[in-house]
Amino acid sequence: MSRPALVLVDHNPQTRPQLKERIAAVSPPGMEVVAAGSAEEGLGILYALREQNRPIELVIASQGMPGIPGGRFLEIVNAQFPSVGKILLSERPNLEEAIYALNNAGLDKYIPTPWDPEDVKFTITALLRQREMKRLNEKLLADLQVRNRQLTAAMDDLEQARHDLERSYIQTTESLAIALEAKDRYTAGHSQRVAKFSTLIARSLGLPREEVEIVGQVALLHDIGKIGMLDKILNKPANLTPEEREEIKSHPVVGAQILAPVRTFEKHVTGIKHHHEMYDGSGYPDRLKGKEIPLPARIVCLADAFDAMTSTRPYRLGLPLQTAMQEMTRMAGRQFCPECVDAFARVLKSTGVVEIENVADPAAPPAGAGAAAGAGSASSPS
Repeated sequence: MSRPALVLVDHNPQTRPQLKERIAAVSPPGMEVVAAGSAEEGLGILYALREQNRPIELVIASQGMPGIPGGRFLEIVNAQFPSVGKILLSERPNLEEAIYALNNAGLDKYIPTPWDPEDVKFTITALLRQREMKRLNEKLLADLQVRNRQLTAAMDDLEQARHDLERSYIQTTESLAIALEAKDRYTAGHSQRVAKFSTLIARSLGLPREEVEIVGQVALLHDIGKIGMLDKILNKPANLTPEEREEIKSHPVVGAQILAPVRTFEKHVTGIKHHHEMYDGSGYPDRLKGKEIPLPARIVCLADAFDAMTSTRPYRLGLPLQTAMQEMTRMAGRQFCPECVDAFARVLKSTGVVEIENVADPAAPPAGAGAAAGAGSASSPS
């Protein structure tokens, strides 16, 4: 690093050499003290030092210089060399002069003359130490800002990696669910359709985007608990035996157990476990009732049943959309959450897919197979 300099500007040829000697005596080793007899000469020295890329620590100027007084000279220095320390020596000190210099020249010290030798030592040493501490603090702050940016970037990368890993978990499990359905041509696409219906219902309910996404994922994975069940039970065209029915009814709990150990699915587990609960408390596995049932489970229950009603299976034809909607409306408050039914109905009306007709007698049996016959009710698990 180039040798640092301290510039003294004093018009008095008798006091200047003595002051230079005192300043040099208390300056750190390697510091050069350069003296000038006028403001013009002092500016020339400062510009020359800057051309040489030499650090300038302090500029000390006498106020009583002819031509450009010390205060005005230090104003120019402050404009051209703002980081340099500045001391003004005044032969006739007064408050107005001091305030002006402090406000306009960025003064570090205002000293009346004669300047006591001990005060020279204390002032120079203290100002140089302050400047060194300021530089060190600025360097530490700059290093801290760099480290903060690096840490922020690393945390962003970590968050992205976590998000990618979560997506990978979800996609892998969704692929397993889809592979499960591929075993049976009658149920192929069921989970995707349930996810589509569930997403429409969640949006119609006004849920936040993140919650809508979770509901869609719960719907895709709602039957994952069937993955270890025998094909001959899952695809049995005839009526199930009581034992087979109980095994099928275990799939929500099995699905929750499969996903529970994976932190990625912590928001999905309850929706999967309870998607066969009925609004009136007659469902399974825990016979939850009304809003005790998690909202994702209530949404998926409706979407699952609606797809079951409108899909053709080996043992029955799918219901027409209008009939399925009538059945869905009839079972609101019993099998289905009324809010979810209203939200789904709004979607279907707004898209012009179906017009809902009021059912004259809510207690009357449904037209066609109905929810209890094949829509995922407690009596016929899907």
